Amino acid sequence: METQYWFKSEKFIIEKGEDEETNPLCYGKSLATWLSQKLAEFGYQTDVIPEDWGWCVVCERSDYFLWLACGCMTSDEMKENYSPDDPPAGSEVVWHVFPVVEVPFLNFLALFKKWTGKLDMRTPVEKLNSHLVAIFNSESEIVLCDEPQA
Repeated sequence: METQYWFKSEKFIIEKGEDEETNPLCYGKSLATWLSQKLAEFGYQTDVIPEDWGWCVVCERSDYFLWLACGCMTSDEMKENYSPDDPPAGSEVVWHVFPVVEVPFLNFLALFKKWTGKLDMRTPVEKLNSHLVAIFNSESEIVLCDEPQA
């Protein structure tokens, strides 16, 4: 896995029923939407997609998929008191973002290029990482933190 970003912020809201598109307590829609808008400033044409684990921001589709995983960590107390009608405040969770680059399983030509070292997957993820750092550093409402301990 590539670099991971953990942070606290009051900037992102959790909408009532948001996790109906993912799984209980898997939030991050406003974070993913915001990152999608910020990445557009760097020339990315993104899509925001709900996944069972949170929210995906697709950044590039070519021989590989380049995307961001957006989600959050919730406390044990939040899990015990879970109510879909009363989600936690965005300031109560630790937000989590990390970039992923992968070759689609059925893209045999791209898999061959990857296996023979002819597909550069490092440069796109490094570029996306540098854009994430710039985005996070320019936002005063985001406070990076260490990974929460389970």
